Amino acid sequence: MAIPTPIRPRERLQGLEVDLAQMAGLVEAQLSEAVGAFERRDVDAAERVIRSDERVDATHQSIDAKVMSLLLGGPYDASTLREIMTYMRVAGELERVGDMSKNVAKRTLVVAREKPAKPYAGVGRMGRASLRQISDILNAFAARNLVAAKAVWGGDDDLDELYNSVYREILESMMHDPTAVSAGTHLVFIAKNFERVGDHATNIAEDLHFLLTGSALIVERPKGDQTSTTILRNPRGV
Repeated sequence: MAIPTPIRPRERLQGLEVDLAQMAGLVEAQLSEAVGAFERRDVDAAERVIRSDERVDATHQSIDAKVMSLLLGGPYDASTLREIMTYMRVAGELERVGDMSKNVAKRTLVVAREKPAKPYAGVGRMGRASLRQISDILNAFAARNLVAAKAVWGGDDDLDELYNSVYREILESMMHDPTAVSAGTHLVFIAKNFERVGDHATNIAEDLHFLLTGSALIVERPKGDQTSTTILRNPRGV
């Protein structure tokens, strides 16, 4: 009986890379559909996004299992260990982006049935901006392009500034129109989910820096979210 040829570590690592690329494609498509469902107030599309998260989670679990199997097959040199650790980290970031997409879809099911709120378009712009961040960092990661990754890392401040503006717009809308409170509350959470997607994109940029250089990106991350200190005055002066 022929003895099967063992799979070498490098081949197993390439298989892990393929799985991560598949997961990246799933998550990018999930986020794209979540943004589109929100903008179109499309309940059917939102429900598809929610269902698709099961496949993302299953892929993440498969990657975790393969990472554990690889680690048990060591020891490895420093470069190989960095690859394994980076794939595990990036898979975790992608799983969280999938969760953000699912959360947006769940709240879309509610706001789609409400009267369209004034800040709706601004939240949609945030969704498109977060999708660009994810698309750009995934392209940078696939190409091992550190320059492009650093551009995404630095661009997170722009998404934070947009979030600050949209957050104030939502609060002002709710203060002037009590009937907008329900939809406005969900819009706040949707906008926050989009802002968090940008944070995960910057995390992936840092993971790529670690993979290619072996060191952490120690420059202080730009962070422009000011919503925790935002104060709005009652329009009636009370």
